[in-house]
Amino acid sequence: MKKRSSILVLASAVVFTVAAAESVCPQKGGVTKAEYLDLMEAAVASYSDDHIRQYIDRCAREGVTEHGFPRLAANLACLVSNGRMSEKRESLKQMMSICCSCAPKGLMKREGNEFSVKELAAAICELERAKVFDKSVTEAWRADIRAVDAAKCYKVQLRTDGKRVNNWLVFGCASEQARIALGMGGDAARVEKCVADQLRWFDPNGMYRDPNQPAVYDIVTRLQFMLALHYGYDGPSRAKLEELLDRSAEPTLAMLSAAGEIPYGGRSNQFLHNHTFYAAVCEWYAARYKARGDVQKGARFRRAARATVDALKEWLAVRPMRHVKNFYPRGSGERGSGMGCEGYAYFDKYMVTMGSWAMLGYLFADETIPAAAEPAGGSAPSSFVTTPDFHWVLLKAGDYSAQFDYNADLHYDCDGLGRIQRKGAPSTICLSVPCALKPGYRTEVPNQSSLAVVPAVDAPLVLAGSGSNGDAAWADWTIGGLSWKCRLASDGLSMMLSGPGNVAMKLPAFEFDGEQATEIACDGKSLSVSYHGWTCTYTTDGEIVDCGKICCNRNGRYRTFEARGKERLSVKVVIEVRK
Repeated sequence: MKKRSSILVLASAVVFTVAAAESVCPQKGGVTKAEYLDLMEAAVASYSDDHIRQYIDRCAREGVTEHGFPRLAANLACLVSNGRMSEKRESLKQMMSICCSCAPKGLMKREGNEFSVKELAAAICELERAKVFDKSVTEAWRADIRAVDAAKCYKVQLRTDGKRVNNWLVFGCASEQARIALGMGGDAARVEKCVADQLRWFDPNGMYRDPNQPAVYDIVTRLQFMLALHYGYDGPSRAKLEELLDRSAEPTLAMLSAAGEIPYGGRSNQFLHNHTFYAAVCEWYAARYKARGDVQKGARFRRAARATVDALKEWLAVRPMRHVKNFYPRGSGERGSGMGCEGYAYFDKYMVTMGSWAMLGYLFADETIPAAAEPAGGSAPSSFVTTPDFHWVLLKAGDYSAQFDYNADLHYDCDGLGRIQRKGAPSTICLSVPCALKPGYRTEVPNQSSLAVVPAVDAPLVLAGSGSNGDAAWADWTIGGLSWKCRLASDGLSMMLSGPGNVAMKLPAFEFDGEQATEIACDGKSLSVSYHGWTCTYTTDGEIVDCGKICCNRNGRYRTFEARGKERLSVKVVIEVRK
């Protein structure tokens, strides 16, 4: 395979290096609007008729208390408008009437109108386009949405003291701009004030810094700004906003893992809706670059949207459907929160959220833009280093990807190599997200320690350098006086740990996904985990021992092993089809 020399791009604190391959695999089409409707239909179909009826009865009795119900209504409205689920037409009418009449009455008891007003407005327009209901019905809903007073009905408001308000404000900003564009009220002055206020929370790479920098709230908040632009925001802050979003274009592509996932890190991660908001962001970028005449770059974003949607479809095939990436029971009751979920991340709200972001993918997708073909042999070796705000190092090579975190939010993660994935393999077979000592979400058992692939030293992890060449991507680290060198190539991940005396490296072994146990084998020199037709194997020139500790993350339960040696220890990780 013919290769070019490395390309180094420096943008503020970001470092992105890539060795590009010229040959490509056969081209695969981008995600169609019909496929986005398929995703929305899958989200709505996961709610049984009885579930929806109970939901309607509760909201009719108590009012709308959180934004899961309006999102379900908006998704169903878009589907019925496109000739799907027409048998739910009367239920939809009742749901829309409840949602729209509640919206102007004030704050929801639990969540915020800012999330749902934009979706209800878009739903009304879809229903009008398709002439699903009489004009008198939709005009009444329009009047309700027009009557929303943002100062009274949105939970998060701008502060007069200049102190920070976070992503909810941007959701409300998008709702206001949607109302303006769709003829249902809205406050343009408020939109401008919100945009101007929130620009200060972008980092030099155009990534949005919600507190503790969770990956989800970088990407999904940028999506709200994109939605405001889609709906015609053109205030004084527009040029600066667009500049920041342009800066985050290449980082957005670099973020996608070999398994089609956004980076781990922080709250609300490992949910199915992570895929659809990333896809929607990619569709917005694709259309933006096409409008500038750069169809080739737009095609790269269409390819990324395709990759993450394809990865999502594997989880949608699970029955009963879960909204988080494990196979534990999904939780029960109105706000039942299952394993791997924060208390707020219950099924009723987060399952349909997958459909809501697919609705934006449907809105943004330009089917005339092709999806760029995959490079033959997988990704060229590349290294992406975020600003210190996000403290990630992302490596790609061939069909593999790896993610490090060197200043993790310990409520959710820990420092070290918290993700190793291979395209086509189960995303969780090695590690998709590290195990925090005291995670801010529900786990099967309390964790006995934190767990990632990392030297077994209680000391800060310091990045010494990273990059790529024609053969591999690499990251070098120091920790507690030790040197830890990691090299990712098309044949897997090779690591070398060196320093005085005895050295050791933690190794996770995936044991249980909530429904099925893996097969784990260790002979002292190699450790293997077999799962769903694939095997993840660690091999070492030292000794691998079982530490006897159990740890859990959002995906399931792990056993902790260590590779041990004296002064110099090598470990290689390979994920391959089971032989």
